[in-house]
Amino acid sequence: MKRPRPAFESTTATTVRRDGIDLLAFHGCGYLGLAHDPRVRQAAKDAIDRYGPSGLASRGTSGNLEIHETLEVRLAEFLDVEAALVVADGYLADLALVSALESAVGVALHDSDAHPSLTDAARMAGLEAFHYGPGDMTHATALLDRFKDRSPLVLTDGIFAMHGRLAPLNELVRYLPTGGILVVDDCHGVGVLGPNGRGTCEAFGISDERILITGSLAKAIGSGGGFIAGSAEHVASVKRFAASFIGTTALSPPLAAAALASLEIIESEPQRLERLRANTGQLHRSARRIGAAAPSGTFFPVLVLKFETSQEAERLSAALHVAGLFAPAIHYPTAGAGGTIRIAVNSEHTAADLRRLEETLEEHLTE
Repeated sequence: MKRPRPAFESTTATTVRRDGIDLLAFHGCGYLGLAHDPRVRQAAKDAIDRYGPSGLASRGTSGNLEIHETLEVRLAEFLDVEAALVVADGYLADLALVSALESAVGVALHDSDAHPSLTDAARMAGLEAFHYGPGDMTHATALLDRFKDRSPLVLTDGIFAMHGRLAPLNELVRYLPTGGILVVDDCHGVGVLGPNGRGTCEAFGISDERILITGSLAKAIGSGGGFIAGSAEHVASVKRFAASFIGTTALSPPLAAAALASLEIIESEPQRLERLRANTGQLHRSARRIGAAAPSGTFFPVLVLKFETSQEAERLSAALHVAGLFAPAIHYPTAGAGGTIRIAVNSEHTAADLRRLEETLEEHLTE
């Protein structure tokens, strides 16, 4: 069967190799370049030597390792919450958490742009679900008031990565009923947003025991796996009641070790986040200069270019490839109709890299 895209032969933080040619890459979600940091890679190699590549069993049987518990303590400290739990991936984090909350809530409310992992989680838990328009707090507050006596579960991304839009977390918390719970999928916020890179809640300066955070260890943190973080009571409920956690093999030890090393680097090297923000600013200034500015999200290291058709996006991506750049035309559930090119920068791109991107885009967008 023909693959939809040629596979990469190798990658670095800023390049991909395809057909023996190295391309300057603006793709993916490795916002801090940590997947290729030699310290992160060495931590993974050391964990393989100590534990092997697999935990070999679920956490509740014989797959619980010291490295898992160490990472969970470190994650809870980093996110400033009571407890954290690591799972096999970010999608599973949402499924496990919502299934564990099913008996404590009566209805699910979600942003209409919510990631499929959140809407799937509500559906699989058998919850009656209602959506509100993208960031529409008038609609959201009406739903919260309507269901205030049913312990509503609000599900939202922290940052909607395909739209450059922050969820109005401060307002959602303000209007959340006493018995309600707010789940924030912060896959694209952790490591990127907030003064210290702790995510969307830090960016808003909010902390509330009714907020539960899910996320990925495979994006800014540069490893693999996912996590659930919040109150110790809710984290314990996932361990006890979520079949998708109980019946799943534990997170691979080298991935846990790599994530742990990445967290240490994020905290000890704030200049990495500073470089990301400088590159983010240059990306969006370039977009304005060439008439490709996004309507929102200039704080986020992604520029989404929209086209009437997918063929137009594919043609531009191919032209960039010929010029030695890789920026993929993507087909994704939350991308919307038409064609989409997603351009992402990270902390390891240089100013020269970004100038080259601007010059190449200007040449081809004005043809």
